[in-house]
Amino acid sequence: MKIQYDPNGKQPQSRLLAKTLKGILNVSLVAVISATLFTALPATGIGFKSPLFQPGQNTGESFGSETPVVTLRVGLVVGHWGHDVGAICPESLGGFREVDINYTIADLTRQYLQSEGVNVDLLKEFDEQLTGYKGDALISIHADTCEYIPELGTGYKIAEAVDNKRPEQAARLMACLNNRYGSITGLRYDHRITPDMTSYHAFSEVDPNTPAVIIETGYMNQDRELLTKNPSLVARGITAGIMCYLNREEISPE
Repeated sequence: MKIQYDPNGKQPQSRLLAKTLKGILNVSLVAVISATLFTALPATGIGFKSPLFQPGQNTGESFGSETPVVTLRVGLVVGHWGHDVGAICPESLGGFREVDINYTIADLTRQYLQSEGVNVDLLKEFDEQLTGYKGDALISIHADTCEYIPELGTGYKIAEAVDNKRPEQAARLMACLNNRYGSITGLRYDHRITPDMTSYHAFSEVDPNTPAVIIETGYMNQDRELLTKNPSLVARGITAGIMCYLNREEISPE
């Protein structure tokens, strides 16, 4: 049937009914789409992402389920720094000064520890901060004599205080250093510990709850190639020992 145009603006009933049904269908369709869309979207809106917050970011708020951040602190005493030069090698052996060797190794150790997320205090021999120093560990770094000692003039030493207030912690720190340092550097352990090491002044100055040890990294005569030409290896040995202690890593039976 052909629909005639009405000059008075009136539409045939069949056309009016079709438009009415179409309008109802459109409204229903919009309602259904809207309901589905807003049910699927998060409450923050369509595709909204805050530039100031990303999943997993710490906002400083406490939600009860977050693990508290543990801050580790280690003190490194640079043997003889700020006091004297320590042992000195003759010019024929390079004229090396112990304090320079100690500082280089300690500073590299500081860098390696910081890369592991550890806070490090680089301390002088008689640093004011040693009085009551509180930390997870304190290690004093030294080098041994430059005198030539046949056969026995090579190796490293580690000692703790005679009257250590935390013997178990200090013993484990020593064990970790002994195991990791010897393995990484290849040096033998020298058991000839002197009273100067076990009675080291810093042991009585730091807080009693701070486990402290002293390490003689090697002899400046027969071990000088390692100490002066490869201090990074020495520092990595010390770092590995400290991280073994801080992380409570296993120590091999050897």
